[in-house]
Amino acid sequence: MEQKIDLTTEDTEKRSKVFLLFKMLFIFSSAISAAYNLLFLPVVLAQELPEKEIVKTPKVHIVREKDTLWDISKKYLDNPFKWEEVWSKNKFITNPHLIYPGDNIVIPGQYEEIEVEKAEPQVPVEIVEEKIDEDRIPVLPVVTLPSPPPPPPEKIPLTTVKILASAGYIIQKENAKGIIFDSLEPRTIFGRGDTVYITVGKKDGAKAGDIFTIYKPLRSVTHPITDNNVGTLIEIMGELEVIEAREDSSTANIIESFLTIEIGNKLKEREDMTVPMLDPAAEVSPKGIKGYIIDAKDQRDTVAAGDIVYIDVGTDTGASAGDRFSILKSVGGEKIKLPEVIIGSLQIIKIREKVSTAIISESRKEVTVGEMIEYQR
Repeated sequence: MEQKIDLTTEDTEKRSKVFLLFKMLFIFSSAISAAYNLLFLPVVLAQELPEKEIVKTPKVHIVREKDTLWDISKKYLDNPFKWEEVWSKNKFITNPHLIYPGDNIVIPGQYEEIEVEKAEPQVPVEIVEEKIDEDRIPVLPVVTLPSPPPPPPEKIPLTTVKILASAGYIIQKENAKGIIFDSLEPRTIFGRGDTVYITVGKKDGAKAGDIFTIYKPLRSVTHPITDNNVGTLIEIMGELEVIEAREDSSTANIIESFLTIEIGNKLKEREDMTVPMLDPAAEVSPKGIKGYIIDAKDQRDTVAAGDIVYIDVGTDTGASAGDRFSILKSVGGEKIKLPEVIIGSLQIIKIREKVSTAIISESRKEVTVGEMIEYQR
């Protein structure tokens, strides 16, 4: 049986007051929370965010391949002649001509501004102007550069000065300046350091310090195919220097001796005896040059590897020292068509306008004077 609860007017009023009290407390607490968030939360968030600052650091150039202090000074200081200032600011560089890829080069008077985070909140202090240490190199990321290409191969001498001199060459026209006619001592053969008398004097324009090439004519050379006279074969004996010039003669000192020098050896304008150098890295292009072996050093009819020969190919054909030629077996000066036979090869060691001196580098069969030669790629 349900019991009926009768609420009086007084009870109802009490309950209304309690409900109103709780409502007011809720509104009040909400207002307090909103005010707290409005006033204090931005401050807390601001304290949690890291502070930033602008720092000045010296300008640094990372060296790349082919860079020089001259180029770096021109790029950053607009004046390549200030390379010594750059050098003085980078004390780790011992030789200003040797800098390497990956080196960090400080540029004097040049700075960069970078933004960094403060390690911790700073207490307000008196602001003091910071002195920039230009010698301090900031820590920079390691830059990995590709390895430089290998250096080109060294050039190779084609022969020696002694071989080049004794090999001689063919001159089209002999133009002797004089001869050795006597000596300070009663001798007929001489070498380096000996004093001799020559038939070249002041009337010929000679003076102390002049240098002449000593040579010996060997024979007249006739082309084996055309029968035309090619010139005179000479060999280089050495060099002498005039130490005292008189009207009709001079006293000279032998300063270089390649072969035994004798009374009667002739003199000519000084000949450059620099040994030609072969560049292994040079590109070889076709030249389409053909010619003949016209003579041999020892006037032999047959030659082999290592022997000196003379060919009718010169600078006028586009040839140069170091060029290689195939030696082709020929009959009466004409190349065999069926089959084409290569019996060896030769290389030019001294070249002139119309003729050249060469050395047989390979001989598969007997090589004779008159064989045809063809430029070899």
